[in-house]
Amino acid sequence: MAELPAVYYNKDSDSFAFSTARVRWVKIVQDALEDINDAGAKTSGEAQQQAKVIAGKLQQLLVDFEEDAVVQPLVGGLKQYESYNRALSAEDYTWLTGPWLLLENVLYRLINSWFVEQSHWFNYDIFANLKKESFESSVAGVTELAVRYAQLDKERQSSATGIKPELKQLLFKEFAEISLWGNATDLSLLATATLEDIASIQGAEARKKSEDKILTNDIDLAYAQLISSKEKIRKVEIVLDNSGFELYTDLVFGLFLLDFNLADRVTLHTKDIPWMVSDVNLKDFNVVLSQLKDTNVFDKHRDELDFFINKVEYLFNTGKLTLETSPYWTLDKDFWEISPDEQEFGGSELHERLSSSALVIFKGDMNYRKLTGDRRWPSTTPFSRAIGPLATSGLKILSLRTVKADVLLGLKEGVYEDITEEWGKTNDNKLSWLYSGKYAVISYADGAAH
Repeated sequence: MAELPAVYYNKDSDSFAFSTARVRWVKIVQDALEDINDAGAKTSGEAQQQAKVIAGKLQQLLVDFEEDAVVQPLVGGLKQYESYNRALSAEDYTWLTGPWLLLENVLYRLINSWFVEQSHWFNYDIFANLKKESFESSVAGVTELAVRYAQLDKERQSSATGIKPELKQLLFKEFAEISLWGNATDLSLLATATLEDIASIQGAEARKKSEDKILTNDIDLAYAQLISSKEKIRKVEIVLDNSGFELYTDLVFGLFLLDFNLADRVTLHTKDIPWMVSDVNLKDFNVVLSQLKDTNVFDKHRDELDFFINKVEYLFNTGKLTLETSPYWTLDKDFWEISPDEQEFGGSELHERLSSSALVIFKGDMNYRKLTGDRRWPSTTPFSRAIGPLATSGLKILSLRTVKADVLLGLKEGVYEDITEEWGKTNDNKLSWLYSGKYAVISYADGAAH
């Protein structure tokens, strides 16, 4: 293999890493400190004292950021710490100069380590309140999508001739895009009322508008792979990103795949600890369903919301919709080691689990960064080149990624430069479009040797 591009470092002033380490991480730790202080104040005795210990370590972390301290090894007996500490031993990395991807993972694992060592706080999610508040701010989008889903389900069941293949493909593209954007403002196509509307010229115009910001789009390749799968049980895996509204849209996407017989089983893969502030862990599934049942918050269109909740619970109880987690997702490692050769930290088990699936969908920015090694690839580099050994791993990979970091692949010649120039006309930092969340990529690799 040719020499790989360098990874992004927190010292790189031309990268989002630079402000992330100096501004975003500080705010995240300050919010965590406020949360544990508030939670600790509501307890007493040993629990309160333990909360103060955690708060003290968070406070020291803020000092370490300010002083650009050397990142210390993780302390504790968890197997995953061995992987982290090997990576940290390569050099005396400091918080403001070290590798961005590595130290971002270290940050969240370090914070979690302070909780798991305390008997009253080992199961506490320091980011739970932020996730709950974020979801409750999406009432309008949640309700609208529930209504659209219920309408489509009625039409699907009442269609005497069945759903035409071309319409099924259009719906797949739209539900994938809703899952991609994961927010309440991108329900473009499903704002139309009927299946006929979706196939109409009006529907085509809505799709074109929503696709303008998708810089590379391999969705048709992924769909072709999905419908050509010969597995007796067609399985789709979704490696989740954010909780809240995005998890809700992922559930809707999963229901669509099952409803329209594009999958026999859909598995949602969560993180095993509180992670990256808003990432989904196992508890968040029940939290989101519980929030949806709260009539004080979600007080309109209860029939449609209850239909959605009942459908999710039914499919979960029948085993068609499942949840899984793996310690590999919260390692410092990128995803190139999801391989039979990785025998220490779950890479081989995860590869075996995913390799029998018709499609493995990776959601979000951090998963994209780990797929590509978070390296300084030229933007025209093919996605299959930038995912290294995953390109021949046998995994059918679809990445749905809203762009919120520097690494970006698969663009046509000149696209990166054109957007940068246009963005610079109205923004001081002409590269900040890479962190704006206004652009996206849909990238596919078939996992086969070519």
